[in-house]
Amino acid sequence: MLGDHHLWRKTYAYEPSARIPMLMRCPGGMLSEERGIVRREPVELRDILPTFLEAAGRPVNRPIDGCSLLSLVRDEGRGWREWIDLEHNLCYSPANHWNGLSDGRWKYIFHARDGEEQLFNIQDDPTEIRDLASDGRYDSVVRLWRGRLIEHLSERGTSFVKNGQLALRPEGLMTSPHFPGR
Repeated sequence: MLGDHHLWRKTYAYEPSARIPMLMRCPGGMLSEERGIVRREPVELRDILPTFLEAAGRPVNRPIDGCSLLSLVRDEGRGWREWIDLEHNLCYSPANHWNGLSDGRWKYIFHARDGEEQLFNIQDDPTEIRDLASDGRYDSVVRLWRGRLIEHLSERGTSFVKNGQLALRPEGLMTSPHFPGR
């Protein structure tokens, strides 16, 4: 964030802070697929380890976060994740505390301090100027993404989802029952 949204630092959910292009170049012969392909599926840093392990021919014998980018290219995106999760705990400012999801086209952000929701169509509005969450024409899209975030965070307990709703966490996680003893 170099002034985008009148903000700075890398702790925000907006594209200038959260988006990191992923480039991959395999040695010749590793994949027979054509070079220079641009994929639109969302990838994460946690995909790097599984990619390196597969490239090295090392089997993964236990659950591991992430998926091999080699399979993304080889399988042309079939079976790849639909979206990635984003999050940031309280830092620098009580207002900068959020969870979100993005599929590369849509981004939904839930601000855990006060419950504010934001929705951006980052394909049509890459600078995230038009927040669609309060535009009634997008209510069903907000509900869809909110539901996905509720489902995703449910396993974390009532600090994140309470009575089927996203829970407010105005003090952040350090004082949360989800992280006892901190």
